[in-house]
Amino acid sequence: MSDHGDHPDHAARWEMRPRTRATDEGAPVAADVLLDELSRIERRVDAVIAQGRDAFLEGSESYDRATVAVLRLAALFEEEKRFSEFLSVVTTEERRGITTTRNIAAHRGYGPMNAEVSGAR
Repeated sequence: MSDHGDHPDHAARWEMRPRTRATDEGAPVAADVLLDELSRIERRVDAVIAQGRDAFLEGSESYDRATVAVLRLAALFEEEKRFSEFLSVVTTEERRGITTTRNIAAHRGYGPMNAEVSGAR
């Protein structure tokens, strides 16, 4: 039996391809991309708030929307070259909070978070 199982096309499907460099030509303006992404995040947060704290349970739609919002917000800071000029208004402390919340959401879930302890209400 080969490393690729009984499917001869398996290797071709999963072969690593070299990355191509993205060009700026034709790419959307960074400010427009950022505003669009922030609007999407805001809609998710608004929906979570509208559903209320009682709906915020692991596995719920509310929980999933909040998780995606936090993950996407944190991802914006990972594109420093593209968005740093626009995100410079966020303090280091706020950025750490976003990153910490992302790490909790991505790696351990919201169980350890306690809104009363963190001061959020």
